[in-house]
Amino acid sequence: MDCKDCPRFDNDSGRCRDGKMNPLRKETAIQVVQIHGIRAICTFNAFREELIHNRLLTDEAKRINRIKP
Repeated sequence: MDCKDCPRFDNDSGRCRDGKMNPLRKETAIQVVQIHGIRAICTFNAFREELIHNRLLTDEAKRINRIKP
């Protein structure tokens, strides 16, 4: 979703009212998540769900590797 179409976008300030970021490229979205965390990404961002899913898989793999003898 384009920010300007979002009801949370403030036309006067040109920014999200929630302070969220909406990166257009996946690489940029990954960098935002690494620096600011997943909550900084807009819920309407095209990459957000994939990033959450990948993060959960990574966390689960780390947990499993700690359990193995």
